[in-house]
Amino acid sequence: MDYLADEINKKIGAYIRRIRKEKNYSGYQLATMLNVSQQQVSRYETGQTKLTFEMVDGILLALNKTWKDLFNAVMDEHDNERIKDAIKKDRVYYHILNNVSNKIWN
Repeated sequence: MDYLADEINKKIGAYIRRIRKEKNYSGYQLATMLNVSQQQVSRYETGQTKLTFEMVDGILLALNKTWKDLFNAVMDEHDNERIKDAIKKDRVYYHILNNVSNKIWN
């Protein structure tokens, strides 16, 4: 993962952690909801694991949040040109944006 994609991944992880804490869920509780280990949730939150569309979708569902909520929180923290560059370099994020666009606006 290149620097920009890594940075976006970390921002998404930080968002997940912030929302989990706002909802007073422990890492273990979220892990149970996602059917993963607590250690895996920690890796998601710290950006150590590259998140896929399916992973993020499941986490948002468990936290009762939408893709729009996520993008409003994460995109506000990034310059649009840097995001475009990261997306061009990493097709996973292109795939995520396509899926999210369809979910939000269709």
